[in-house]
Amino acid sequence: MTHYADLSPYAYPAGSVPEGIEAVNVGWLEPGEEFPRGTVPEEFVRSLALLCRDDPQMQMRGWHRCALPHLDGKDEYPMVIQVGEDRISLGSAEVRVVGRDGRWLIAPNLVHHYVTAHSYLPPEEFIDAITAHRTTGPMA
Repeated sequence: MTHYADLSPYAYPAGSVPEGIEAVNVGWLEPGEEFPRGTVPEEFVRSLALLCRDDPQMQMRGWHRCALPHLDGKDEYPMVIQVGEDRISLGSAEVRVVGRDGRWLIAPNLVHHYVTAHSYLPPEEFIDAITAHRTTGPMA
């Protein structure tokens, strides 16, 4: 995966965002690139897991692996989370939500793992949009 700074303009893949919509990156992490760390509300983690299960966007073939170092030595591939009775593989889709200002905040679905395993602290507007369930809806 490629690193994109949080809130930088989203441009991948070209044409995947409707004309006139501003979209920005969130949570495109890579080794060697610093990222904010901290704790997030449990409701955010629950809401993010549901979004990963119920509304994957830009589904691709195959999976990206988490390239960040794992202190426990585990290198699960693909990364899987349990959401209710469902096992969801991460690393092959995006989550897309709408900020209060109308712009789209787009993250790889691996962002769930980054938050829970690496203490990644996304921008507050992303946390707010996920918790409020302001999704972009299915792509046409």
